[in-house]
Amino acid sequence: MKRKIEIENHLLFIILLGCAGCTLFQPISDRTRLFEIGFRNHPAIILSKQSLHIHLALDRFPEYLNCPLITTKIGPHELKSNPLYRWATPLSESTLHMVRHSIQQSFPNAWVYEFPKDTVGAANFIVRLDIDTLEVDETSHQIVLNGLWTFLDGKQELLYRSPFTFCESFKDGENQCDEIVAKIEQIVLRLGDAITQEMVAFLPKDGDRP
Repeated sequence: MKRKIEIENHLLFIILLGCAGCTLFQPISDRTRLFEIGFRNHPAIILSKQSLHIHLALDRFPEYLNCPLITTKIGPHELKSNPLYRWATPLSESTLHMVRHSIQQSFPNAWVYEFPKDTVGAANFIVRLDIDTLEVDETSHQIVLNGLWTFLDGKQELLYRSPFTFCESFKDGENQCDEIVAKIEQIVLRLGDAITQEMVAFLPKDGDRP
């Protein structure tokens, strides 16, 4: 009888071990979500050889924001990042790309280059961006972008300088990360619009050379 119980226990152990093995070796689904802002298909712009050349540079961008993980603020001195929520493209690259597109759309007769990645030839004008903070605060449900942008001529002479602050609110909930990404995109679009509105005084839309 004792021998029979031992055999039954061994068989039960083997069955349980087999079930556990099946579970352990099953493919694990990847729950990582990738986000990006501003990268959409845009119509091509035909430029003439006489077009103005504008160099767009991002001089300063917080290092912690440029990591792959989406980072939020959860306390006065504490930041949080979720390994499952990641940027598909570095946020600095996306920001520069979106501002470039805003300028290009407003001044279609200008060549707008992202400096130094794709700069070609001398610049007629230079736009420099300094991002001080892009704070996503989960306690106040606010996203705040602070920084400074500078407009120079081709000889590096200052034409215009302006600090900026843009804010957006987001809701708490299951789709909070989706909303945060959408609000960051809105803020960067507002930045691009603000820059182009100020550039009108120095860079006419008809693209005439200064």
